[in-house]
Amino acid sequence: MNINLIITLLVMIFMIVSFVIQKWSYGLTAMTCVVVLTLAGVIDVQTAFSGFSNTTTVLIATMIVIAGQLSRTSLISRIRSLMAKAQNKGGFLLILLICAFTALLTQLMGMTAVMAIMLLFVQTLKDDDASGISQSKMIFLCATMICTWFGRFPIGMGAALPLTTNAYYEGLVGGDSSQLLGIFDFMKVGLLPSIIGTIYCLFAWRLVPKQELRTDAIDLGVAGKQGGQAVMSQTHEMIVYLGFLVTLVSFFFSNRLGSYVYLIPAVIVIVFIFTGVMTSREAIAGLTGDMIWMVAGVLVFSTALSQSGAGEYIGNLVLSLLGSNPSGLTVTIVFTVVATIMTTFMSNNGTVAILTPIAASTAVAGGMDPRAVVSLVSMASCLAIAFPTGCSAATIAFAVGGFNPIKMLKFTLPYNIIMMVSLIISANIFFPVYG
Repeated sequence: MNINLIITLLVMIFMIVSFVIQKWSYGLTAMTCVVVLTLAGVIDVQTAFSGFSNTTTVLIATMIVIAGQLSRTSLISRIRSLMAKAQNKGGFLLILLICAFTALLTQLMGMTAVMAIMLLFVQTLKDDDASGISQSKMIFLCATMICTWFGRFPIGMGAALPLTTNAYYEGLVGGDSSQLLGIFDFMKVGLLPSIIGTIYCLFAWRLVPKQELRTDAIDLGVAGKQGGQAVMSQTHEMIVYLGFLVTLVSFFFSNRLGSYVYLIPAVIVIVFIFTGVMTSREAIAGLTGDMIWMVAGVLVFSTALSQSGAGEYIGNLVLSLLGSNPSGLTVTIVFTVVATIMTTFMSNNGTVAILTPIAASTAVAGGMDPRAVVSLVSMASCLAIAFPTGCSAATIAFAVGGFNPIKMLKFTLPYNIIMMVSLIISANIFFPVYG
């Protein structure tokens, strides 16, 4: 092994440990790794800061700002009002509406905001022993639906998720667009598993034990205060809707727009500032969040893995563990299971950041299509419902419901198995590993 390879592997180990223990933020961890690699001479200074000027980083940052403004509009209030009308419907229709609205809201905003809004609605329900419906069961159902549908459509932050995944491994494939995920690839691979997962939830929610809802167990913060409240003037709301629509349409015509598709969200953010929808300070706060630091850092780390030879070394090591000439199905199963287990005990963002470069390295080393494996890692990392530490939706559900993770296995274990199997089948249909 050469010295650069050893240093890169040691830095990667630090990154993994830091993401797992979560003592430091993801952004601080990623940029610390970049600085260490630069000081050690693995990468040069220009490469070290290239992540901040990467078009992927810029697009993700601006989409965060746009999605944040959308969540402040009265659209969310209207959706909640429609849900309230279903309170007296009961039975299967009520369950169906809860699942549908949760899935819809998940496309528009973050997990915490969706859980805050759904918690407000669920609290208005009355426990019904005859139908089995209870507040605690419904809030866990909402959390599961969030994990089931998170990032499935290229709307809001969902439009940036495939690009975020690309950022974690594009350095390993030399920026080859044919081996990178497209804006609609998560929807293609994940739509069928999401439908299957929803069907499971519609009938298996009864397996969730009834608990006393403890609304004082968690502080929902800003999201909870904004949820369902109109905090904009009608003029500003129209500007936000129009800006969101323009951004969405631009993604549909990304092939024709080329690199300009990365510029349009930035233009929308500037329009928001000049029209008073938000202040420049609010925009800056969104554009410079920890997630942006993490994406910029991981982009550079991915490049370092390739330049130092560490990526090829890791890929060959995993391949050797999988045996000689492993089937594409074996590779996808291994990484899907590992991602699901990891995300159960650590955040989904950390799981994706850790496993994506390794999965891509394995695929490249074995002459496979990396898109199948990295898409599975990303989507399996959303199946974080079995333990409170998996994601914010699970944290809130376990906190307010007081659920025992062991007792919840009768619901969460079959859910995870069904989702993993359907994801693997779907990914191999659209991206045959050796296709």
